[in-house]
Amino acid sequence: MASYQGRPAYLQVADDIRQQIMDGALQAGDKLPSEAELMEDYGVSRIVIRNAMEVVQNEGLVLKQQGRGTFVREQRPLRRRVLGDLYSKRPTSSPMKRAAESEGRRSEWEYQSRRTTATKAIADRLAIEAGAPVTRTTYRFFADDEPIMLSTSYEPLEITEGTPVEQPEGGAITGVVPRMDSLGLHITHVTEDVNARAPRPYESEALQIGPGVPVMAITRTYYVNDRPVETADIIVAADRYTLTYNVPVPPAD
Repeated sequence: MASYQGRPAYLQVADDIRQQIMDGALQAGDKLPSEAELMEDYGVSRIVIRNAMEVVQNEGLVLKQQGRGTFVREQRPLRRRVLGDLYSKRPTSSPMKRAAESEGRRSEWEYQSRRTTATKAIADRLAIEAGAPVTRTTYRFFADDEPIMLSTSYEPLEITEGTPVEQPEGGAITGVVPRMDSLGLHITHVTEDVNARAPRPYESEALQIGPGVPVMAITRTYYVNDRPVETADIIVAADRYTLTYNVPVPPAD
């Protein structure tokens, strides 16, 4: 093992294992040597090896299987979620459904809607009073039976209450844009704020996320001119998607 002055031994071991994975010397599904073998290979103590393995596991590079050992984790092929493509044509259904089916994958989702009141944070995003009635809908989206996205959306009931599209799902029209179109409210733009963070325990379970894999947390809001009509918190696993944004540039004068 190369020596880097001042750099802890466990990080040097982690660097070497990581590099072997990145170079392809260790490939998906390969079993790593045992602790004893790694101790001998690197000439370090057991605690150094355990700390090094914790580093690469937290980076999502390896997966420890109880009673079997540690294996190089399969890196799922990244899919592109292209914001410009999702809305390049006016949607007539769920954009997520179109995105999955454009890849030749079967799209399904489960959902649950309920009437509730807006928290201050949600009220600020929807430009309504805190405590105003909203419809809250939680989703889990699948592509070919693989969970790919979680979403929790909020719509002001002052817009949809008593209309045929009061419920976001289960009616003749689904998808925010076509539902609002049916009410004469034509979406003019969509904003998305994206942050990376560690997944919450329930997110890891729902999306079947491996240890060390972060999520991308997207806050999306649909607008009719300056009026927000729906806002959602979206969660996708960072090892499954590349978020791509097509931004038009006005022509030169």
